[in-house]
Amino acid sequence: MLRVEYKEGLYLPDLDLWLDADGPREHCVISHGHSDHIAEHKSIVATPETARIFQHRRGEAKMTTQVYGERRDYGRYALTFYPAGHCLGSAQILVEADGERLVYTGDIKLRPNVAAESAVIVPCDTLIMESTFGDPHYRFPPDVATFDRLYAGVERALSDDRVPVVLAYALGKSQEALELLLRRGYRVTLHGSVWNMAEIYRECGVEFSGRYEKYDREHLKGRVLIAPPGCRKQPMLLNIERRYLIMLTGWALNRSAPYMYKGVDLILPLSDHADYDDLVRLARESGAERIITMHGEPKFAAALRELGLNAEHLAHHPGAPAKTKKRAPKKAAATAVNRSLFD
Repeated sequence: MLRVEYKEGLYLPDLDLWLDADGPREHCVISHGHSDHIAEHKSIVATPETARIFQHRRGEAKMTTQVYGERRDYGRYALTFYPAGHCLGSAQILVEADGERLVYTGDIKLRPNVAAESAVIVPCDTLIMESTFGDPHYRFPPDVATFDRLYAGVERALSDDRVPVVLAYALGKSQEALELLLRRGYRVTLHGSVWNMAEIYRECGVEFSGRYEKYDREHLKGRVLIAPPGCRKQPMLLNIERRYLIMLTGWALNRSAPYMYKGVDLILPLSDHADYDDLVRLARESGAERIITMHGEPKFAAALRELGLNAEHLAHHPGAPAKTKKRAPKKAAATAVNRSLFD
């Protein structure tokens, strides 16, 4: 089977092939456009949507684009992209070489995403799977229940003459929140980075269910503001005296969430990643003879082995807190997790 390594990104040495490399490479295949999965490469292969986002975030590069389901031969290997459901253009990457089918999921969400393509499970021999929430504690409630809590929070804020501020990552989750809010008829205004991504979505053919506005501090009354989590302690939000903060994150189920998101009024478990049960389903239904987990805890691979699957753990996410033998105080541990992705 193909050798798989993690060294500043996923690397297949037998093919000299980089996938989602952390640092600049001569040539790299990219699963999606989040900043922790892209770098200033000279040449990339990606879906057309991811290539457009890459151009916006990293500038020009030699770009080879493939639409979902298109198989292309690159000599030593062939590549096919399949939807990952994580954000616009996100892809699982099927690598075919020497008779082996290897799938790298990238970040994946099996539940329907109202602003992205629906993921599929791709049959393969080797599955390299993102496993951020590979812990039984992370079983997300039904989406409709989370949506109802979001709407109730927005209504509560508006009725109290407060400005509801939805905190969500600029690419992906913000557009999902935008579509959910527009479907309910809310007037929505967007932080500049969220606005830019929403415009790229429209450029790529996504039709939102209503009009939205770019942030104007003089026109917030009666509107819902969507902004990235990093704005939480910046003047833009701190200057809104009557604000009501709603955080959308899978980490809402973490016991340390109140410490991680101190000052937030409502924390909701809306994630653009698969939860524990969906990760197990993905592993089983792929039919893979070899499963490699990454970007989560090693114990998920151990849990898969207990289910009779051949699984091993490869690497933590570079932005995740390091494990230590000595248990950190709750507040310190929460701060460390808070520096990781808001996904």
